[in-house]
Amino acid sequence: MPNSDQMKATSPAASSPAAAVARPPKRTSNTCNTCRARKVRCDGRRDVCTNCERLGFGCTYHDAGPGSGSTEGETAMSSALALALPRRRVRLACANCHSRKARCSGSLPKCDRCRARGIECVYQPGKRARPSSVMVGESTAPTSTTPDRPGSGNGPARDDRVSVHSRSHSSDRDVTSVTSPSNFGQAAATEDEDAVLESIAPRAFEQFFRHIHHIPVFSFLHRASLMQRYHSGLIDRGLLLALIGITSLLTDLGSGTRDFGVRCIDEAETTVLGELEKPSTLKLQTLVLIIKHRILMRRFPSAFMLHAVASRFAVALRLNHENPRLCFLAQESRRRLMWAVYMIDTGIAAGHPDFGLWENKAPSNIRIQLPCNERNFDFDLPEVTEPLEQPAPGPDGVIPPMTDDIGFLALHIRVCLLRSRILQYTKNMIHGSPTPEQIANLPARFAELESQLGAFASRLPVSFNWSEANVRLRAYSPRLCVFVMTHLLWEQCHIDLYRVAAHSGVSRDALPQTIMARIEASHPGFAGICRRQIFEHARAMADMFSLLLTLDGVPVTDMDLPVCLYQCARMLYLSLHTSGVEFGITTESVQEMGNVCLRVLKQTITAPAAMGIRADLERLLATGIPSDLAPSIPDSPEIPMGGARNPVPSLLTQNILSNTMNTVQYQSPIAASLPNGGQTFPQTAVTGTPFQAATEPPLAQLDQPATAPATATATADEPKSPSVASLHPSNAFDGPFDGLDFNMDQFGMDSQSWYSTEWLGGDFSSAAGQAAT
Repeated sequence: MPNSDQMKATSPAASSPAAAVARPPKRTSNTCNTCRARKVRCDGRRDVCTNCERLGFGCTYHDAGPGSGSTEGETAMSSALALALPRRRVRLACANCHSRKARCSGSLPKCDRCRARGIECVYQPGKRARPSSVMVGESTAPTSTTPDRPGSGNGPARDDRVSVHSRSHSSDRDVTSVTSPSNFGQAAATEDEDAVLESIAPRAFEQFFRHIHHIPVFSFLHRASLMQRYHSGLIDRGLLLALIGITSLLTDLGSGTRDFGVRCIDEAETTVLGELEKPSTLKLQTLVLIIKHRILMRRFPSAFMLHAVASRFAVALRLNHENPRLCFLAQESRRRLMWAVYMIDTGIAAGHPDFGLWENKAPSNIRIQLPCNERNFDFDLPEVTEPLEQPAPGPDGVIPPMTDDIGFLALHIRVCLLRSRILQYTKNMIHGSPTPEQIANLPARFAELESQLGAFASRLPVSFNWSEANVRLRAYSPRLCVFVMTHLLWEQCHIDLYRVAAHSGVSRDALPQTIMARIEASHPGFAGICRRQIFEHARAMADMFSLLLTLDGVPVTDMDLPVCLYQCARMLYLSLHTSGVEFGITTESVQEMGNVCLRVLKQTITAPAAMGIRADLERLLATGIPSDLAPSIPDSPEIPMGGARNPVPSLLTQNILSNTMNTVQYQSPIAASLPNGGQTFPQTAVTGTPFQAATEPPLAQLDQPATAPATATATADEPKSPSVASLHPSNAFDGPFDGLDFNMDQFGMDSQSWYSTEWLGGDFSSAAGQAAT
């Protein structure tokens, strides 16, 4: 018996002839070598198959024959053919056509679409791009022998060639790594800003129209029209940059997108300011987005100056007049854009006549109707709404009901008008020199402004009133933002009005004690009524905030919500210190409501301006003392022995007060206290008097910290530098760069709600830390 080694040696030789006889003959191949290499279906037609005939390729078959059964040979032949065959299919779409889902001709050096529009045409490398492949149209001659095109510098003309990223094979990374949000701001990403912009634009559009568009100042963009222009390649680049910038600040677009958004805003601003002589609605839309971004980033002087440019654009385009020659969508978009400029103006001016460009002109110089509701705007349904001024009562004394075409955006604009009137009047009384007649008429003027707020609330339909049911019905709707902010600003209007007379001698935003003494002499108990109304409306705002916490998140808003949150807590603590015993306010209840405000504030935007407000609110809750509280006021009211306080009802079960917008009939508490029953004056524009140095320091002095007299004397005795001492006191160039030293108590975002001074500077966090320690 043979051993195993002998069998291993003889078995192959013995079995080969038998295997050759037993193997069936190989069938004729029905797939040509070219189609096999290209991995496509072949019809097997001899001589030349259909695919090879159409593309002009050579067609050969690997039929059975001697030595033709080698699989390795077939694989090697297919690989060689795959490398040798030229690609006859149309190239992948260029980056511009691909991003807008448009048909691309694939021609070189530019596709037909890019050539017709005069834009840059860049082809990204395909997934099967090979290092050895050379793009069509790339010159093999040295660059020194190639004449440069005009305006192209010494480098290659990018418009007439494939992108450098397409030709280079040194980078094997995926193309998406360049446009990844994690690479924003890196050197590799900045080389292709356009690719980054195109990659983030779809997400920015989705986030903007889902979370930001329904903020009243951003509602001028029509989604369908904007997306059509974007996909057709006609969108204005500056508008796209500004939209990405504001969206990256208010929402989360990914890692590094906020810094990228800042660069987008800077580039958009440069683009608009470079073409000041060519105003357009597109540039004005861009400016509105830039201004809001500057405010949120605490760049208030920049926003202040850009608003002047935006107002000039609006006048040049005559947006404050109707244009019936345009279609409804264009007219409505122009109206909303004009009202956005007006709302920004009321926030910047905040009652100061020197700062407003439209505040004192409305409604006489803004001769357009209010915006229609969102449904009509979205679906191009023309409707006629109402003017800015709400209708006066008819002969029977009844105010006409509100039509169905009025949406919350129009109501929000009207609340801004009412608040502007209140702030104009109160700032004039505080910072001006009120005459004895104005002082005597103050309660009557209060009653008139209250009646306007009451008339606004009485016209609201039931579905527009504030209630838990109406809030929950809008909990998952993007229109929750404007619904909440309109009701909050209505409450804030009462606080802005009453605090002028409520905390005299205690708060910085109240009348002097001498003036209040004269008012109390003619109207006893007037200050007490104002203090009661402040507490009631502040508590109503706290109840609204507590209801928001029961929902699935707080809607995205701009700075109005953080302002209302801080002012609500501040008024509650002022009421605790000044009228705690009288109104039965406990420290625990105020702390509970203050914590509700802080919890809501933590769920809002995280822009730098909002973070400054949060630092002030946290400091207020930690100390329990408002920043403007006089030192003579005790930290907490003393409770008399045996006295009892009525605790504030629970926030979650407290019903909204009887004087909120839930009621249809509004009874003014101030009017009820007047001897004449609350007879009001006709609605007239508030005329302010110039600021006087005796009542208010100039702007340049407000930001300077107060110094001790000894320090001031020592500083005055110090010798001046030669350059300063040599100047004559009457020199015409003395102080040429003064004027932009804005203080939050005077400018813009602070003056509309009496902010604290820490919100302007960049060191608010350190100031908060020092206050805590």
